[in-house]
Amino acid sequence: KEKSKEKSKEKSKEKSKEKKKKKDDDAGAGRWEADTTALEDARDRVAPVINAPPPRAPVGLPAKLKERWNALYDPAGSAALNKRLKLSEKNRGARGKGESSPGAKDAKDEEAKARRARAIAASPTAPFKSRLQRELFALMDGYVDVVYTARKPPGSAPKEPVGPDGSGGGGDDVMDAYLLHVVNHVMRTRTRITKNNESLLRRSKAKEIEMDVAKKAEREAGLAAEAKARAEGKDGKTVKAEAKKAAWEAKKAAAIAKRKGKKAPTRVMVEDDLPRDQGFVRPTVLILVPMRNVAGRVVRRLLQMCPAAQGRADAVNKLDRFAEDFGDGDSDVEQPDDVEQSGQSGGAKRRRGGGRWIPDDHKRLFRGNTDDHFRLGIKVTKASVRLYVDFFGSDVLVCSPLGLVTKLQESGKSAADFLASIELCVVDNADVLMMQNWQHVLTLFSSCNQLPKDQHGVDIMRVHESHLNGLARNLRQTIVLSSYPCAEINALARNECANLAGRVRWKESFTGVLGWAARAVRNAGGLRQQFERLPDAASIADSDDTRFKHFTRRVLPRLRENPAPGALIFIRDYLEFVRVRNLLTAEDVSFAVTSEYTDPRDAARARSIFADGRKRVLLVTERAHFYFRRRIRGVREVHFYSLPDHAGFYAEMLGFLGDGDGTAASTANAPSATAVFSRLDALRLERVCGSARAKKMLAPEANSTFIFTA
Repeated sequence: KEKSKEKSKEKSKEKSKEKKKKKDDDAGAGRWEADTTALEDARDRVAPVINAPPPRAPVGLPAKLKERWNALYDPAGSAALNKRLKLSEKNRGARGKGESSPGAKDAKDEEAKARRARAIAASPTAPFKSRLQRELFALMDGYVDVVYTARKPPGSAPKEPVGPDGSGGGGDDVMDAYLLHVVNHVMRTRTRITKNNESLLRRSKAKEIEMDVAKKAEREAGLAAEAKARAEGKDGKTVKAEAKKAAWEAKKAAAIAKRKGKKAPTRVMVEDDLPRDQGFVRPTVLILVPMRNVAGRVVRRLLQMCPAAQGRADAVNKLDRFAEDFGDGDSDVEQPDDVEQSGQSGGAKRRRGGGRWIPDDHKRLFRGNTDDHFRLGIKVTKASVRLYVDFFGSDVLVCSPLGLVTKLQESGKSAADFLASIELCVVDNADVLMMQNWQHVLTLFSSCNQLPKDQHGVDIMRVHESHLNGLARNLRQTIVLSSYPCAEINALARNECANLAGRVRWKESFTGVLGWAARAVRNAGGLRQQFERLPDAASIADSDDTRFKHFTRRVLPRLRENPAPGALIFIRDYLEFVRVRNLLTAEDVSFAVTSEYTDPRDAARARSIFADGRKRVLLVTERAHFYFRRRIRGVREVHFYSLPDHAGFYAEMLGFLGDGDGTAASTANAPSATAVFSRLDALRLERVCGSARAKKMLAPEANSTFIFTA
């Protein structure tokens, strides 16, 4: 009894722990909701997809793809199944050893393939690794537009080691979910077209046979009539006339019998009977990624999942060239380095290399080849995968926005024809793409699913009716993955995504980074964080002028009147940076700049003279800090002309306050941070201050100034 009581107590404790863990996961996980900016006809169709419980394992995969999925996600079960099938085939081969004719051997091979397919179909599918992966694949498999804004940065998920059987190599559940959907879509599309081609070939051969039979019957009827006429002693002209008449009567009788169904062994193919199974061009999938190192991870994982890339040694071509251009995967593995734990950054690891301060997330993102100009065409056939294929002969395009935009500019009037039949578009790491040039992404979306200028060898009679009517964009599925929500992504989804199946987006609450920022400067005295609300502008176009007037009236006088150096001004956009730089130049303020277009040596010199006090003000843009994460010393006060998109940058800027020597500053010289915001900055304010605080700060009856002290 005592043992049973102890066991029951242990079980109850484990259940309570699991419930608590599940509750915590659900609290910070967010939720899916229907996007109200989607097409009105599609809003009601999304609700059943969101409310339906996602399956624990992929459903409806082709047999070969299911086999690959099990090999990657359940290698032990897949190996046991293969061993069992090999043993079964060995026993069957021993029993039927006497049959050695070629025909019997081919029949045996076909039977073995059929048995293997049935065994794989009957075997259970390996489950997903996480609830998020289940939900993502279920939504993608429903072909609705998906906007997921809680994506982990590239390289943040630890890569699994690749086993000798090809299993492993994963770690990024989100990437595995959309790549499984991509491979499933390509395989089904190519299988449908291939089967229809075979069916059309059989019909054409049957038509030829039928025509040959009819001609043979006409010849035989003509010969019989000619022989009969000669036997009756008629002249040659009459004989030919009788033969021609008999042939015509035989043709007419065959046509009447065919119409009545008395003699119709095969179907007659007409133009309306052709399957509408393809688009204007072959490419159907477009994957946009920011850099070559990310593209290398995507393509390598795609090859692991694709059944056509397995088996033969030459199943995938040009792997050496691919490794040279995109990396061989060694850069994905984190190298052991000197790592220092810093309590000032919320437990994040910071690395020191060559005397430079480099955050750990920055090193993971820019590990490997960081070139942002590339494009790669991938062709998937029944038994092979071909890399570096011409775009018009590819199935999947893995490109950067810059690489595709230059491709559009290099070609002529038919430059965008290879984007005419895109059915699935994945924008991965959209937050990194915004740090490059978001206008390139908008250019590509405006070029997708347009009517092509040339025919490119396609059979127009087999093109989808929707494509011919210019409605291809209404059937295109768009998947946008980002680390945070922003107005640019919302505008892209609202203006460029018109899927008739509807659109879902991820909604979550943020806790903010104010506490993290306060801990980052705990050695520099009490921190004062002040947020000032801008008056509502008459229009969105006037909001920039309102912000600039506030800076001119409130911040600029303080910079001119205070002779002490150490004022850091953080600016989100480069155009805003140019405007502020010109203002400081006109007002003769001593300042230095570090923007994304500043030479690295000049930027280092600017930080040095600012730290020494030779320049009173330092201008920093968000994009410059994103690409060159350098420590800035000598900071006494921080002014946020506009809040950053990356909430962590707010805490990092405040972490530069003080000298970092551990001595507390006096109350008079306490570090301070000032930020301005408007109702148009709601998403950025929510990530910095937290969802609950942001809602109060943006309320119409709220004050215009908010102060948070540590």
